Amino acid sequence: MDLSRLKNVTLTPEQRTLALRVVLGLLLLAAAGYVLVFLSVREHTRINIQITDVREQIRRQQVLLPAWSSIAAMSHNASLEAVALPAPEPALRTRVYLMPEQLAHMARAVGVEPLEVTLNPASLGQDPTSIQAQGVFSGTLEGVRELLMSVARMPSLARLERVELRAADGRVELFLQLRIALAN
Repeated sequence: MDLSRLKNVTLTPEQRTLALRVVLGLLLLAAAGYVLVFLSVREHTRINIQITDVREQIRRQQVLLPAWSSIAAMSHNASLEAVALPAPEPALRTRVYLMPEQLAHMARAVGVEPLEVTLNPASLGQDPTSIQAQGVFSGTLEGVRELLMSVARMPSLARLERVELRAADGRVELFLQLRIALAN
């Protein structure tokens, strides 16, 4: 192909206008295509991330489902004497600092590892007749169940405020938040 001929080509003003319109049209079409493709790829990525999150939540729930169903089955089969609460016996204010140690000892007795057990002295401002204790424990499902039953039988237990179970590394992690009744 001889390129020297292209140098001698002259365009009329109408052809120049038409060429300019064609080039601008192609640029606009390319920009619109880029925006549409970019937005759809970004939306596709966002949806894939959401799908992955939902699948992970479902997986975690499926791991805990047998645990919850066995706890529910055991509670239906439990006798009333096994879950009957004792008469409340508030802890002495001078001995309440021993409660985290007592909870940790109760956990170890049923084969559950206490990861962290603390008292919250600031909770006395909310309710001066009880103090909040919380702990994180790790163990088997049976051990966690036994720990919950032991805590429920504590004579100084005012109420359980929060119980959370999580699957962690083939074990069950239990978060407990409870109130301990205080003697005057």
